[in-house]
Amino acid sequence: MSHVRRFVVGRAAAAAVSALVVLAALAGPAGAASVTFGTPSATSSFGKGIVFTQPINGSGFVEADLVYELIGDVGPTVVRLDKPGTTTLTYTFDTSNGELQPNTPITAHFQVVFSDGSTEQGPPMHVTYLDDRYNWKTLTGQLITLHWYSGTDAFAQQALTMGEAGVAKSAKFLGVTETKPIDFYVYADQQPFYDALGPGTRDNVGGMANTVTRTLFALIAPNELSYAQTVVPHELTHVVFDDATSNPYHAPPRWLNEGLAVYLSEGYISSDRSLVSDAANSKTLMPLAALTGEFPTTADQFYLAYAESVSAADYLIRTYGQAAIDKLMTAYAAGSSDDEAFTAAFGVDTAAVDKAWLSQNGVTASPTFGPQPAPLGPVPSGWSNAGGGSVATSGPDAGASVAPTTGPGHPAGQSRVDSTPIVLVLAGLLAAAGLGLLAAAMALHARTR
Repeated sequence: MSHVRRFVVGRAAAAAVSALVVLAALAGPAGAASVTFGTPSATSSFGKGIVFTQPINGSGFVEADLVYELIGDVGPTVVRLDKPGTTTLTYTFDTSNGELQPNTPITAHFQVVFSDGSTEQGPPMHVTYLDDRYNWKTLTGQLITLHWYSGTDAFAQQALTMGEAGVAKSAKFLGVTETKPIDFYVYADQQPFYDALGPGTRDNVGGMANTVTRTLFALIAPNELSYAQTVVPHELTHVVFDDATSNPYHAPPRWLNEGLAVYLSEGYISSDRSLVSDAANSKTLMPLAALTGEFPTTADQFYLAYAESVSAADYLIRTYGQAAIDKLMTAYAAGSSDDEAFTAAFGVDTAAVDKAWLSQNGVTASPTFGPQPAPLGPVPSGWSNAGGGSVATSGPDAGASVAPTTGPGHPAGQSRVDSTPIVLVLAGLLAAAGLGLLAAAMALHARTR
């Protein structure tokens, strides 16, 4: 195999000599060392790891690496092997932390590095990390492949039909033509379902869509198919929403994503209306700006966040119509910011939408959270505000005005603050930083004003 230079060759005194050096480096590693790669393999075990193995024949390398890339990564990751073998290279990708979800494809290859920095790369390996704890059965529809391990074929067909209908409805509403396949894994047991989703999964989660791998996970027991009528189209709407808005720069607000998913799967139902109404009456309604990222973790606030989200989605659709939602999706797909996208679709920015939605729910003012300006403190004698007038404070001199100063350069009636001490302090700091000339100049200027 050809050898790729890892480092740039340094400058030489003459171009001819430089060319010879490069040609010699490309001809092969120092000492004619080389490695022949055999047929690699990769095997995965859920919750344990993925073992990558590469037979080799040769020597002379000083380093061996595994280079791998997960779907959605911006680039490959290089892992150096601590103790590479002389006949076999092996690396175990640890999955015991649960952070890698099932149905994640991985591409990898081994490489060896020689003393001159050149490398030889082995053949690529492709493996999909799967939940191999069950003997999964599959049923394939137009876009969705359903995987399940408990329940009858009739149960699986009903779940698949729900999924296909949910994708079609969301795609039509959001103006998307879906052609890429989607995998749908149905778990009948709660703990295995949580194990598949990974650490940090909330107890009230019944479904999750991984839009990167285009995989839906749902907790549906065979005797709870009625529940699937909501969770399946809801989670699949997230996949369609991501297809409609995906861009390299910015993700839409969480409340918009979840709000449309609830709206398209079950509508703005009475229980959500009651949650929003009660929160408005008790002055605990959260502004939409508070729901742009992760939702609250407490159960009551978590459900309120979903109720508010679908309420806001319902408000946008009633006020501006579905055509405006299409414009919103198009703007996000182009990489627009929230305000740019909302203005393009609705003619107003996110703050105006937030205010109008709150007003629709009877909230005309909401408290401001976060850092606040500090209150004014006492003003020392001889100090004034920038405008030269009196400064009201909470200290002993509150309400008192600063007497004007007269003199050269200071007309009568204009207050003056002596900045000499401040300049001298700054000069001292500059001197301490080694800027002696600038410090001396500032000090001289301050004293001769």
